[in-house]
Amino acid sequence: MRRLVSSPDDTSNLIFQNTEVPIPNSNQCLIRVKAFSMNRGELKRSQNDPPNTPIGWDVVGIVEQTAQDGSAPPVGTRIVALSIRSEGWADYVVIPSHFLAIIPQSVSDTDAAALPVAGLTALYAVEKGSRLLGSRVLITGATGGVGLFAMQIARAMGATVVAQIRQPEQEAFVRDYGADEVVITETGQAAKQFAPYRLIVDGVGGELVGNLAAFLSQGGICVCYGSSSGNEIKLSLTDFYGNGGQRTLYGFSLYTEVELESAHSGLIRLLSLVEQGQLKAHINREVSWREASVTAADLIGRKFLGKAVLYVD
Repeated sequence: MRRLVSSPDDTSNLIFQNTEVPIPNSNQCLIRVKAFSMNRGELKRSQNDPPNTPIGWDVVGIVEQTAQDGSAPPVGTRIVALSIRSEGWADYVVIPSHFLAIIPQSVSDTDAAALPVAGLTALYAVEKGSRLLGSRVLITGATGGVGLFAMQIARAMGATVVAQIRQPEQEAFVRDYGADEVVITETGQAAKQFAPYRLIVDGVGGELVGNLAAFLSQGGICVCYGSSSGNEIKLSLTDFYGNGGQRTLYGFSLYTEVELESAHSGLIRLLSLVEQGQLKAHINREVSWREASVTAADLIGRKFLGKAVLYVD
């Protein structure tokens, strides 16, 4: 079978490799992959991986061989899955039963493929907040895959959603995906006008998140799932214990969160929201996986908004 692997010495960072079809364990399904979506995080990581390291978190496919322990859907079932071992960009992949979910008939492969990493991250991050009904929620990096989902989920939970973006021309775009208010800032200072925030969902890090911590309400939480602008931040401790305290900075890892609630459960909930019309992905590109290298370079270079879905052919 074919799979995409890292190639740090190659200009594209991704190459095809021929290998054997994997053999599933008793609690795993063998999935014939039909499509997958790309995430900037996995692509950035692949740049530093040893050569020939597999890649791929988000998978849509067909159950080719079901789990022997009876925990998975039957052969022929259309599923979406999180490949926790990052091996999904291949003709075939093995997936444990609790990392996959059946795709409803009304949901397309394309929409389902965008859900696993971005959707689960957004869902579990927003749910770290409490008492969101009628409260303000700030989503940084709102034009990214996680940000777009997080805005819609927070709004579905009754929050007033404030989107942080960097370019004025992106305002209409984020409003279409659930933003009630928009702040255009790189440092975060402009977000003060809508403070305080019960929840901040941040994937930017750096100076931005350091400044935003001062805008949390009492009992508020800032969930940090990424650091595209840098890992080092400067915080004032008085932002956390002053004026009543009870503010939290939470380091989010999806690998940890799926131990608290399975990917299977989260994906079912996301698929239900898609079915109900409460959640939509912004799919900017739909191409063959033969165009993976070009698409990956453009995604890393932020040449388009939203998600890219690639089809295995």
